[in-house]
Amino acid sequence: MQKITAFIDGSSYAESVCDHAVWAASRLNMPVALVHVLGRRSDASSQPADLSGNLSLGARSDLMEKLARLDEERAALARERGRALLDDARARIGDGIEVSTRLRSGDLSDAVHELEPETRFAIIGKRGEAADFEKMHLGSNLDRLVRMANRPVLVVSRSFRPIESFLLAFDAGPSAQRAVERLAEGSVPRGTRCHILTVGDATPATRDRLSAAAAALRKAGYAVEEHLVQGHPEEAIARAVRETGADLLVLGKSGHSRLRQLFIGSTTLDLMRTCPVPVLIFP
Repeated sequence: MQKITAFIDGSSYAESVCDHAVWAASRLNMPVALVHVLGRRSDASSQPADLSGNLSLGARSDLMEKLARLDEERAALARERGRALLDDARARIGDGIEVSTRLRSGDLSDAVHELEPETRFAIIGKRGEAADFEKMHLGSNLDRLVRMANRPVLVVSRSFRPIESFLLAFDAGPSAQRAVERLAEGSVPRGTRCHILTVGDATPATRDRLSAAAAALRKAGYAVEEHLVQGHPEEAIARAVRETGADLLVLGKSGHSRLRQLFIGSTTLDLMRTCPVPVLIFP
């Protein structure tokens, strides 16, 4: 059975990840897998720093043994802390939803890849524990995770609000078409208001592609409004999110138009950093 895989850490986004998991699970009738990934530095097998300097052989051996024990203690504390974070997250989700927990070591992107066969989509906070909030830095693993993921990834903002409408940025590329297909299958609960936006020239072909995508979503049960605007994609998308009051931004990871630039450079991170709502990215 596929699950909603929610990755949590000790950041202020963990509660939002849990709340979005509850929202998705209750509407899609799916179980939730809570996952906390210990960085490689938390692994007891990592070598302790060599602080022995010019000490004598006996003193050096004694120091290295102490450093090794200290490293093991830190790894044990990291695992204990991880289990506590998972327990807190399970408690926040509460009863009524099937929940499993996993504590893993390694890189976050590797964990996402390994769990893909059982994942319907992944949920992760926009920023992690080490992010610089004053500089609005994104989590260090987020860009690589989104690039590598073969499942949809929901990148959540710091606080949760019910998702009553969403904005789909549609460029008619393969990922955008798959986003339409997955939305039609119910990746976002049917009945949610949808704004579908294309950024480009108002040619007959562009209008036809936009109308065809909108028609497919209407057939699936969404109330759809179409928008065709000109301008730079990232600026037009951010403006549309504000003007429509959308609670969620939906993007395809790549395409064949100017929107593709969002996913081959820093503008992807700029959009996720500045957008005040969660971002659902389809591969």
